[in-house]
Amino acid sequence: MSGEVHFYTVYSVVLGKIVGHRWRILKKLGEGGCGAVYKVEDIRNHNLAALKAESNFVAGGTVLKLEVQILTRLSGRPHVPQLIHSGKKELYCYMVMTLLGDSLGSLLRKVGRISTVSTQTRAGINILFGVKQLHDIGFVHRDLKPANVAIGRMHTPDYRFLHILDFGLAREFIVYADDNKPQMRRPRPRALFRGTTRYCSINTHEKGEQGRVDDLWSVLYMLAEMRGSLPWAHLREKKDICQMKKQTTHETLLRNCPVQFVKIARHLDHPDYALLHKQLTEVMKAGKFK
Repeated sequence: MSGEVHFYTVYSVVLGKIVGHRWRILKKLGEGGCGAVYKVEDIRNHNLAALKAESNFVAGGTVLKLEVQILTRLSGRPHVPQLIHSGKKELYCYMVMTLLGDSLGSLLRKVGRISTVSTQTRAGINILFGVKQLHDIGFVHRDLKPANVAIGRMHTPDYRFLHILDFGLAREFIVYADDNKPQMRRPRPRALFRGTTRYCSINTHEKGEQGRVDDLWSVLYMLAEMRGSLPWAHLREKKDICQMKKQTTHETLLRNCPVQFVKIARHLDHPDYALLHKQLTEVMKAGKFK
């Protein structure tokens, strides 16, 4: 059977292959359970991009369609990758988007030390902007973690800016009625677990419907970890991690962070982006960070 991608136990796109008569596969960047991400070159102008391919025969259906929908609505917004092209073949579908640099997780591992308050605060402002873009179009991410945040590629205008990516677990919280008026989606009494145990909210552990505040808790956990280990970092069982999160006070969680971060934690039940931005900006001013 012909085609650029072959889906067996593990599939891959042949390096050097041209997908969609335009995108030359240069390198595999990563692989998941049903798809992979590649570094590609546009043969028309030699620009670099990222191509994400996914099988059309994934159990439960492809999630790439959702990601294309979200990136289409995020077009032109900062702190998120931009969709360049999408397509569908007999065996797989794919989308081409902005090629970004290292993930936040990778950057922190390379540094090998606790981040400065300046770095932590800058990251917080960047991530907050990216999350707000997603919330503004009516979606919650549901899997925010260092691996799903990436810096811009070197020698590009977006270098040194962080971007939110991987929207495969996102869910729409705004729906439109018959009169085309937006309204909040009715929450389910019990939802399936979606996310990563280290960074998800207590509500997510308890299988509650996730909203904007759950994304913001994930952001706060990420930022706290930049200044030291999370209190539950040594735990492996979901129930133990959940219990530790419940027992941990804001002051303990944010023991190595400026006092403004505790104020942020106290307000997370009522998301106030302006307040979060104000507190982070105060850290910048107090530390005379430029």
